Amino acid sequence: MSKKYINTIPEDAFCFIDKELSKKDKVINLSIGNPIDPPNGSIINNLNKYIQDENVHGYGFSDKDTEKDVKKAISRYYKRRFNVELEEENQVALLNGTKEGIYYLLSAMLDEGDKVLIPSPSYSVYMNIVHLIGGQTIYFPCDRANFIPDLDSIKEQELIDAKVMVLCSPGNPTTKILPKSFLEKAIGLAKKYDFKIIHDVAYGELCYEDNDVTSILSLPNSSNVCIELYSLSKSCNVAGWRIGFALGCKEVIENAKTLKYNVDFGTFIPFQKATIDMLDNMETYSKHQAKTYKERIDYFVSELNRIGWSAKAPEGSFFLWVKIPDEYKHMKDTEFISYVLDKTDVLMLPGSGFGYGGKGYVRIALVEKLDVLKEAIRGLEKLQLKQQKGICAS
Repeated sequence: MSKKYINTIPEDAFCFIDKELSKKDKVINLSIGNPIDPPNGSIINNLNKYIQDENVHGYGFSDKDTEKDVKKAISRYYKRRFNVELEEENQVALLNGTKEGIYYLLSAMLDEGDKVLIPSPSYSVYMNIVHLIGGQTIYFPCDRANFIPDLDSIKEQELIDAKVMVLCSPGNPTTKILPKSFLEKAIGLAKKYDFKIIHDVAYGELCYEDNDVTSILSLPNSSNVCIELYSLSKSCNVAGWRIGFALGCKEVIENAKTLKYNVDFGTFIPFQKATIDMLDNMETYSKHQAKTYKERIDYFVSELNRIGWSAKAPEGSFFLWVKIPDEYKHMKDTEFISYVLDKTDVLMLPGSGFGYGGKGYVRIALVEKLDVLKEAIRGLEKLQLKQQKGICAS
């Protein structure tokens, strides 16, 4: 990273909404995927217990036994959840959240000028970090009918040039879960053209109906070319604790660990100890939280459709990925976001902030409680779309 890359980082959706938030005092903020629900009481109680120990307030790297126990816990969980066997010492890196993990992994794999394949739309942090470390992004489109990335659209020279491909499932912002067959095809390309795959499953515990995420590490021929990012932020409502993992390809994991060791001192030890319980009881914690989000999704999708939008439930995550209503399709999505905020006090995220493939869409984060979402619907009714029908939301 150098100053020239910091000073030239492009504006993304999050820069845009920072400006929008400064315009009004009252905002119903559905733009950021920041969980507001508290962690399960057992998680809080465990942390409180561990934090009372006067011997656990040193550097996170200093307690090697606890670090090993955390690695064993993530290995147990991956075996239960995905039937994946992990080598704890060589295939697991503890992270202060997966956002820093993206930086460490890409830094461990790229030299200045190296190229990274990223579908559009995608989480803008991927592209920004590629920029910050001097890499180049090769964008490829998603199928507009279902927002599955279109691997067939990538030119052979782009595959030859690429060092890394970054994928996300469930997709942020698209909410789509990548099918097993898609991941198998991506692995085949990685093996053939000698690039690595980062598979981000930060929202992997939040899947609905019969949908479920596939760990790319569960597939044949993946161990030498794939790295998976896993987070506790969304499933356990501990986003501020910054707990995540990078798993998979030994060479990349070791390089990322070396970089991390020279940048920070590891995760706060009480957080590490609490992580063991979260992983050992993930099925309970994540099931409860998924149920909460499903209730919000069912309500909001139904109400959006009632008032004239065209919304579909997500396959995973707590986002909705919604096309701008026809009455406003003459507007850029950023203009639409500003207009909606001015008229309704509701703030969403413009799809173009996730790349050219997101133009004409908005991302809505259903992290607020139901009473706030009802207030948002009452605000959005003020747009008075032609297709609006029925009575007002209660």
